Amino acid sequence: MVDLVLLETLARGVAVGGFGVTGLALVMDRRPTPVRWVGGLFFACAIAHVIDGFRLDGSAHATPVIWAMSVATTGLFWTLAYALFADERRFSPHRLWPAAGLVVLWALARFMPEAICRPFWLVFNLASVGLVLHALLVIWRGWRGDLVVQRRRLRGPVMIAAAGYILLLSAQDVAWATGLPWVYASGLLQAGALAGLAVAGAAALLRAEPLLVEAPIAAGGCAPPAPAPALDLAPADRLVLARLQTAMDENEVWRGEDLSIAALAALVGAPEHRLRRLINGVLGHRNFADYVNGRRIEAAKTALADPDLALKSVSTIAYDLGFASLGPFNRAFRAATGVTPSAWRSARTPASTSPHLRLIETAVPAPKADKSV
Repeated sequence: MVDLVLLETLARGVAVGGFGVTGLALVMDRRPTPVRWVGGLFFACAIAHVIDGFRLDGSAHATPVIWAMSVATTGLFWTLAYALFADERRFSPHRLWPAAGLVVLWALARFMPEAICRPFWLVFNLASVGLVLHALLVIWRGWRGDLVVQRRRLRGPVMIAAAGYILLLSAQDVAWATGLPWVYASGLLQAGALAGLAVAGAAALLRAEPLLVEAPIAAGGCAPPAPAPALDLAPADRLVLARLQTAMDENEVWRGEDLSIAALAALVGAPEHRLRRLINGVLGHRNFADYVNGRRIEAAKTALADPDLALKSVSTIAYDLGFASLGPFNRAFRAATGVTPSAWRSARTPASTSPHLRLIETAVPAPKADKSV
């Protein structure tokens, strides 16, 4: 007869090992990127979740610290989605608030009297589902413009599988909180799912890890890196790069609001996969939007500091440079410079060139000289 407890123990051991190795590999990387610490924290909490789910006699044996870390896993999955797929250049502490909020909600639901705890469990699980769905939106939204081939392939299988597991657990708890019928997963089934996620995640993340933790180029922060030496490139690649430089520098195709990687590939006469590889591997950009926005932000900085354009609104400048709305322009500009477009203009436009002051100087004539003796 098969010992189900032994099988579950082995499966959870595999899950702990897989999550531990992956998290350790990310933390050991010396490059200071958000993926390093967020990934390490996420996998530490994933290990706590594996331990928390192990029940020998149907009762809980985990400590409050293990409980809290296990509950925070869902919030950290959302944080990891941003760090891994949104190319954030620095760690933003506010990304940890959803994980902390889930722990607080869970604690309220866990220690409330049983007669009134169900609404708190419902809020906790709905918040978990909302975070997972938003993380999926972040993953899906950036898929088209992702220039890192390994990461682009990673978006689908492993991350969506992890989200599916989290959504399944949340759906179980929502069904319990609302009294709806549901088939609850056994401990062995949960352990097997976690072991599969750990092995698949380790295989994918460890293979792509050097590229995943590479720091992105700041949009508008500096000029694109120089292409690799001509001897290292095939003639076809050199031709595509020359056409790309012409399109971006001379024709300024980046001003087009609907410019996409597919449209740019068609314009330079190259397969889309080749253009992705060149922009990423030769020019060093990880995201197509950042590659295009780098040109736009540089042009915006020049326009905002030009006294002759002082009467031109910030929104008009943004639209002229290819941004569809003011919000994305403000976010991209602030990410590249650390200040808002208006603050940039105020700091670099002398007071004498202010549009209001110019109007006053034009409207009010200079005083005439007194000719009396």
